[in-house]
Amino acid sequence: MNAAIALKRGISAELYKYKRTFILWFLIIGPAFIPVINFIIFMSRGTEVMAEGGNPWQKLLGFSIDPGNFLFPFFVMIVALFVNSIEHNSNTWKLIYTQPLSRVTVYASKVKIFVLMIFMSLMLFGIFSVLAGEIVGMLQPELGFDQAFDKSLFFSLPFKVFLCTMGYASIQFWMSQRWRNLILPLGIGIGGFISFMIVSQGWKHAIYHPYGYQILGLGNLNDPEFQVWANMEYVYRSLGLALVIYLLTGIDKVRKRII
Repeated sequence: MNAAIALKRGISAELYKYKRTFILWFLIIGPAFIPVINFIIFMSRGTEVMAEGGNPWQKLLGFSIDPGNFLFPFFVMIVALFVNSIEHNSNTWKLIYTQPLSRVTVYASKVKIFVLMIFMSLMLFGIFSVLAGEIVGMLQPELGFDQAFDKSLFFSLPFKVFLCTMGYASIQFWMSQRWRNLILPLGIGIGGFISFMIVSQGWKHAIYHPYGYQILGLGNLNDPEFQVWANMEYVYRSLGLALVIYLLTGIDKVRKRII
């Protein structure tokens, strides 16, 4: 079977498994959470928020990206668990590897779906954030949402978060496949993120902590010299780590005899 056709069938099979599960709703509800809260804030307290003046889009961007960047690691951990929990809960790993698809195809399909879920969720986050601003602007034009602003930032910043996320996302994916116990990878992931928040207070090697790449890579939005594509070393570290972990996990899956 052609490798491209096999991969397409593997991806279709993965998507079919999630068709009647909560995960697809979660991928929509999760990215909408912060934009909905920001919508409520601007509708109820917009005058207070804009009391000091400025561009409301800039304030909305800060209200969106900063909390989103903090909460997103937990979202990634849950998605990683969802992607692998179906096989664990139904104990069907052995059955999956008896299908007329190679182990490489099955594994690559799961990885691709996992990465796609993260990417699409971040793009939805950007869409919902812009929609929140547009709707508030129509309902309360006095807030000034008609001012010029580069709305592409609502997508370029989440895209950079996506790239910086790939490192620890691969770790969470590996742990979720490795252990049937859902609490273990979730606990390690939360511990990893909290440990970064602690060591980042003064440890010079905190810049190599994979659970902090997205925070360090994004930088400070309030910095007058802020540039989206600065601090690219964190993107490279994240992608490099992801490549190594996905490759090693794939090799292990192919060589493993007992599932």
